[in-house]
Amino acid sequence: MGFAVFFFVAWLITALFFVTQKKLSITENTFVFMFILVISINWTWIIYEGLKYIKITEQPMNYTAFLFFRSLIIPMLLVMQLNMIHKTKTFARSVLIAMVSIGILLLLTGLSLYFDLTKYVKWNIGYDILYFSALHLIAYYSHQIFRKITYREVSYS
Repeated sequence: MGFAVFFFVAWLITALFFVTQKKLSITENTFVFMFILVISINWTWIIYEGLKYIKITEQPMNYTAFLFFRSLIIPMLLVMQLNMIHKTKTFARSVLIAMVSIGILLLLTGLSLYFDLTKYVKWNIGYDILYFSALHLIAYYSHQIFRKITYREVSYS
């Protein structure tokens, strides 16, 4: 059941990304997606397999659902929220979008625990809130740095 739910969520987020109007260019979207993907994969290596704070399921279908969450849903959701933040004009609305995005990620983490994709050993939901908040800040500021570097490159040519 976990595989079906996470497959559907991954498909839904990807479909929503392609049908919504994007404020970021394709290069910026790709950069943010790849950067968050690298961070997410390394985070799971360190926390899940290195330090063993969270245990991952050994069932192949549930593990595939975990991979959907780690490698597709988290980066795609962050790219979508960055596009939405750049559309808004007020700071309060930007914060609200980021909080909704963190809430969705926490809901999916709860589903991951419910379907036994992961099991907390020395971890709790508070650490996930900190991780997802830091991930949002990293996505935002990495995009800002990327944008400054690319605009500087364009002005010289």
